[in-house]
Amino acid sequence: MPKQTWSLLTPASKGAIAIIQIPARCLEQLTSRTTWVLGTLYLVDIPNIDEAVAVKVTEETAHLMPHGGLQILRKLEACLAELGIEQSHVAKYLEAEDAIEAAMLATLSIAESPLAVELLLAQPSKLRGRTPTKNDLKRASILNHLIHPPKVVLLGAPNTGKSTLMNALTKQDTSIVHDRPGATRDAVGARINCAGLVIDLYDLPGFRASDDPIEQEAIQLAQQIAADAVLTIHITDTINTSQSHINNVALRRINIATKSDLRERNDTDLCVSAHTGENMEKLAALIRDNIIPPEILTGEGPWFFPESYSPTDE
Repeated sequence: MPKQTWSLLTPASKGAIAIIQIPARCLEQLTSRTTWVLGTLYLVDIPNIDEAVAVKVTEETAHLMPHGGLQILRKLEACLAELGIEQSHVAKYLEAEDAIEAAMLATLSIAESPLAVELLLAQPSKLRGRTPTKNDLKRASILNHLIHPPKVVLLGAPNTGKSTLMNALTKQDTSIVHDRPGATRDAVGARINCAGLVIDLYDLPGFRASDDPIEQEAIQLAQQIAADAVLTIHITDTINTSQSHINNVALRRINIATKSDLRERNDTDLCVSAHTGENMEKLAALIRDNIIPPEILTGEGPWFFPESYSPTDE
């Protein structure tokens, strides 16, 4: 007799609703409800765990949709284990026509960026029967940033407005803003949506000479984060011409001038004002386009996303 398993169809993180695929026979054991019509949604109570929506998809398979809190998922995991149902990390997509479509649905469930949705849905017909070329794999390595957020850092001399810009991009008080140089001593990170591309953005302390051992340690940690980043946003302002010490950080970068409400300058990629909002939407698009160029995003070729291809497939 095949081993009975359950799988999580939504990301393994806190969310509003979780979707759990379970053997249909577990429905009655979990909820005490005895009557199940195929394809009909029921609001059920799972004693001592949660209220959930449940549906019997086929005679063998059901979907359970409780709240997505991690504690609820842990309790359900323990309850299913008591019933002899083991967790499988390979979900079964019953609606998928083949393995490629199942891989697409699995990737769709974890993709962070909204721009990934339509692209992924279009891939099965493009991938069937095709072996990736070097150009295909190069394009995929770029588009894969739509699945897993790339790391982007804000770098610049102290008092050029990095923290203010960080707060404007995240739309909350993420970083400390102060006139005193060195106010930002630790890397501060946030996940944000840049015109459809979700990124992990870090506000790093200014790379400068300092006798403060705490600040120097923070700068060393920031340099490591910068070395791992996909893109650097190098910040200057429209008043000072001081440069941050980034000689040893070899990264793709864009040059942004802050405080454009005070004065413009024409030697950067873009001038913005975090206070007035000037060019902030353009900055978001500029970040996106430097990580995933428009010709890659809109190209008609296939996207060999990670689940769709392995070198052993050749």
